[in-house]
Amino acid sequence: MARPRQHSREEILAAAALVFRDEGVTATTAQIAKAAKVSNGTLFNYYPTKQSLIDALYVWLKADLARAIGTIESTMPPHSQLHLIWDRWLAWARDHPDRHAVIHVLHRSGLASHAARSEAGEHFQVPARVLADAQAARLFVDLPTMYLVEIMEQQLDHAATSQLDTRAEEIAFNVMWNGITSTGPGELG
Repeated sequence: MARPRQHSREEILAAAALVFRDEGVTATTAQIAKAAKVSNGTLFNYYPTKQSLIDALYVWLKADLARAIGTIESTMPPHSQLHLIWDRWLAWARDHPDRHAVIHVLHRSGLASHAARSEAGEHFQVPARVLADAQAARLFVDLPTMYLVEIMEQQLDHAATSQLDTRAEEIAFNVMWNGITSTGPGELG
């Protein structure tokens, strides 16, 4: 007798991403199992609850984005470091519009648990270091860090979904940078 095909967690998560993209937060585990070509039982063997699937999907997508951002040389000026994060984030969003859309849905809906958000945040050590260094250098306006992070993420989301050309992306970056810093980009290199 033939052994049943093994499904990978990544195959299930990739299918879940497409279902959440199409159905939004109302997506059901039955729809996800069907898209992944697995039974509900198989899906629940990997992810015992819908919440565990949502959390795994959120962490998986954020880890993929963090890998795309990669490393950033800390000797670069903060403006240049943040610009590189901006460029790499937008390149990833262009290459993976479905994944970007799902991160946005899961983040804004609040469906990803606090634990999943914390775990996903662990993958963002490079951007966190860049922000911490810029904040330590007193480059940012006097607002809470999480407020500034939300501004940056919203600007990135808008730039990604607006399908801006290269010139407009550069202008959008400068709008974001000038909105969160107490000095202009010319003074920082």
